[in-house]
Amino acid sequence: MLKLHKENPFLGNNVSSSYEIVPSPEIMVSKILSNEVQIAALPTNVAAKLYNKGSGYRIAAITGYGVLYLLQQTSDIKTWDDLKGKKINVISKGSTPDVALRYLLEKNGLNALSDVTLDYTVEQVELSQLMIAGKADIAILPEPFVTMVTKKNPKVTIAFDIEQQWEKAGNGDPMPMSCVVVNGDFADKHREIVDEFLKQYQQSTIWATGNIKDASLLVEEFKIGMDAATAEEAIPRCNIRFTTLDDSKEIIKNYINTILGFSPEDVGGKMPDENFYY
Repeated sequence: MLKLHKENPFLGNNVSSSYEIVPSPEIMVSKILSNEVQIAALPTNVAAKLYNKGSGYRIAAITGYGVLYLLQQTSDIKTWDDLKGKKINVISKGSTPDVALRYLLEKNGLNALSDVTLDYTVEQVELSQLMIAGKADIAILPEPFVTMVTKKNPKVTIAFDIEQQWEKAGNGDPMPMSCVVVNGDFADKHREIVDEFLKQYQQSTIWATGNIKDASLLVEEFKIGMDAATAEEAIPRCNIRFTTLDDSKEIIKNYINTILGFSPEDVGGKMPDENFYY
């Protein structure tokens, strides 16, 4: 979305817009629950959970797919069985990395409660620093933290691409991890504004993935947490891809249904009804 942040494009007559980057999904959730924002980007399972709790925000598009990777210091993890008896550092219980990891452990014959130790004590910035310092052996992290860690500590390697493992364990669908949601009341009154925003957002994602060097400079300019050189390496692995509901609705349903069958509380305990879809 950085091109929108930079250019603040025209969305309609008498429409003013502002863009804000927040440091965590939890902060975004609080802004949604207090109706501070009309449009927001957040994890897809969180969007379902909020909708099921009556937030009134509807999913409008998928904006990114799998960005998770299992990192290791030792290079001795070749199969899921190699994780037996190991401690895996995970960011935030109930987060997408946690749900995806526990799901894949189970699908590969491991018990997340007894075969491995899941450590939730540090968040992603601190966990990245621990991996860089060689003080954490195994961790599941998203991009761009993966690139930050492997760039600064060459001993750290990728054991598993979680997106690939998810497709392998399921029906071949990708992980529609991130989405954009819109306040339902606002959308009902101002559909033309929302539609124009979505068009601009799609163009921004196309620009970002096709102009990686320029997009990387914006990452540094907007102080997202890395320099341009690191961003340039990270963007290709971030799986940024804007997908309209026409092309992603069934993928979203399959994704939510998978989580529902495994960890129902992380999508709000039920499949969202059709009004969830903008």
